[in-house]
Amino acid sequence: MSTDGFGIGVVGCGFITRERHLPSVGYLPGVHVAGLQNRTRSTADTVADACREEGWGDPTVADSVAGLVADPAVDGLWVTSPNFTRVDVIDEAVDALEDGATLRGIAMEKPVARNLAEATRILDRVASVGVPHAYLENWPHEPDISGMRELLWSRGREAGRPYLARAQAEHTGPHSAWFWDGEKQGGGALTDMLCHALAGNEVLLSDPATDTADTTADNASDPNADPDAGLTPVSVTADTETLKWGREEYAAELREEHGVDYETNPADDYARATVRYEDAEGTPLVSEATGSWCYVGSGVRRTIELLGPEYSGQVLSDEASSSVFLSDAVGDGEGWAEKQNATSGRTPIAAADVVTGGFVAENRDAVDSFRAGENGALDLTDGYRVLRTCMAAYKSAEEGREVVLADADLEGYTPPPARR
Repeated sequence: MSTDGFGIGVVGCGFITRERHLPSVGYLPGVHVAGLQNRTRSTADTVADACREEGWGDPTVADSVAGLVADPAVDGLWVTSPNFTRVDVIDEAVDALEDGATLRGIAMEKPVARNLAEATRILDRVASVGVPHAYLENWPHEPDISGMRELLWSRGREAGRPYLARAQAEHTGPHSAWFWDGEKQGGGALTDMLCHALAGNEVLLSDPATDTADTTADNASDPNADPDAGLTPVSVTADTETLKWGREEYAAELREEHGVDYETNPADDYARATVRYEDAEGTPLVSEATGSWCYVGSGVRRTIELLGPEYSGQVLSDEASSSVFLSDAVGDGEGWAEKQNATSGRTPIAAADVVTGGFVAENRDAVDSFRAGENGALDLTDGYRVLRTCMAAYKSAEEGREVVLADADLEGYTPPPARR
């Protein structure tokens, strides 16, 4: 471990790392990028150069996960690699720890894994070495969302707890080829987009007073434990469809650009789920979530709402505070906003997305928690529960019925898009 600040070692140099996690380090005093590891070495070398140019750190590039973990400059491991690599990454990291390497914490980008069997293995292995952990889900950390939650709960508590959370998340489709592959990703838009909305809704419906509960590595290793005894998930009802990308012209585009066949083996590009909860008194609470890869517009479109007996709150994240307009005559080139679908017309100006999008806050929480020897505000057990809800949603959509969580056997379940 380093003694000069907190050194982050990152496994995976894809979009979320390059454009969100690494830039967020610039907002965290005493934190720097200490090391990188990526399946393609040249990509890691390029990202390391960018870190040096931007002043985020002077990272070494490791040839293996074990080498990254063994680097004494690396205090915390950030795992942002593709979903299908997660188990192997954690196995190699934990093996290195068992061989004498040290870490102050392990943070994993959403989702934790492709299915519950993989997630259980990850949690078991991390728990076996007693290392604090964090689940990197940015939505609950976004200033607008967390601020709405704090304000409505504090001012509305006398009227009664909130009873309905709604979230919508959609864009035109993933950045990388593996995301479109149901087997490699573990699903489709449901596990990519709906997991954000489901996690965000659950946090909004949870009492902020429970956030101060002890979250040490030792007492948060049970994936079936409910961190908020007043919020119990009861059942899930869901639908999934392939609305856009299974059509002949779009399937041909995916086949040519990404090598996936959505005519024969489609993944869902639209998903909707309703999760029914009960509070400690048995009062019903509801989470409504939709997500898709079908939206054609200016970047990512999201709506988040929280409703209670005498109050309501709303966050509209697609309403950019500033934008520019380019005519077709000058619109040839790449867009510069995430998921921007066109290079002409209206384009939002992304002002400090790493701050407004919650990435600075989630990484600050992880670093501060690891320094204190604790799990993050969201940890890997939270990631397990979100994934369990996703699996219940796929099962509900596949079977056309409500899935009661207390009766559901989801540990061995694989979503239809991930079956080969």
